[in-house]
Amino acid sequence: MLHTRIRNARENQGYTREKFAEELDVSVSYLAELERGRTGISVKMLVKICTLLGLSADYVLFGTERDDDRTRLDSINRIDSKYLPLLDEVINELLTLTKNDN
Repeated sequence: MLHTRIRNARENQGYTREKFAEELDVSVSYLAELERGRTGISVKMLVKICTLLGLSADYVLFGTERDDDRTRLDSINRIDSKYLPLLDEVINELLTLTKNDN
């Protein structure tokens, strides 16, 4: 699941929760809730996490890798910020559907 992949990647790269939260500019409690699967993730936060940990968005969201993942992440970075809330809704809906399938 998304929260487990984030936590495992953070730990594998030697980040404490406190240091990782600081790097992401979020509270430790928010990161803890994210890593426990109790809160959603925004597109901006997804991009920050992927960039910081060197992960693809496909891997974080779905646990799979594709050759063009870095291209997708770069594409997300170019999206006009006024469309990010809509993209957040789509991603959260996909995560809900994926969670319900498991």
